[in-house]
Amino acid sequence: MATEERSFKTQDFTVPSSGTGETIQVRISEPNLTSENLGLETWAASHILASQLHHIGPKIQFPAPSSDVLPILELGAGTGLVGVTAATLWKQPVVLTDLAPLVPALDANIDLNSEGLRTANTHMEAGTLDWKHPTTLIVKDQQQPQTQAHVIFAADTIYSEEHPELLANVILKWLVKDKEARFIIAYPLRVCYIDYIREMWERLEEGGMEAFEEGREEASQDLFNDERLVEWSVWRWKDI
Repeated sequence: MATEERSFKTQDFTVPSSGTGETIQVRISEPNLTSENLGLETWAASHILASQLHHIGPKIQFPAPSSDVLPILELGAGTGLVGVTAATLWKQPVVLTDLAPLVPALDANIDLNSEGLRTANTHMEAGTLDWKHPTTLIVKDQQQPQTQAHVIFAADTIYSEEHPELLANVILKWLVKDKEARFIIAYPLRVCYIDYIREMWERLEEGGMEAFEEGREEASQDLFNDERLVEWSVWRWKDI
């Protein structure tokens, strides 16, 4: 059920928490379609990726906490659905990143899910990471000490000709060199962007990574009007 207040709506997304039917609710606030900021919307790729986390998570081994390595980093987080789901299900700290104007909305969605985060005994933050200069992570106007992440998410982040190179460069720089480190991505199968997807795959493979798990899912027609067919894949370093 969605409730409208001012120019925003708040919606509860149902996400699987196990393979036996259990679910969790993730509350997300986003502008109404009449709002000026149409970019801040939860897309099908985010919901599909969030819905895969219950079976991907148990296969990932997280290292002991480190001052240099983030447990989980999300790129182009949008409304934060994937990151909030990961923090809640995997019980690991998550940093959401996107463009600076979107960070307040990410902070708001973190607050909306504070009860679930407390139950999971974990926390989240939101900040910025410039893909063109991906050496500095900024959270609450402060440069963060971490320069790598153990798990990186990206959902529906490839939709221009510059994105394959930029995203691949960020992944190759930020994903820690560890056999358990993972990059997990989902994207709608838009015909006009298939070449961009292929280029991203090629760049990651040339950088020493491999996709070892992948799948396709169709998002619910009740939740999403278009671009419902989504492909996802899980990547790791090939020779570690």
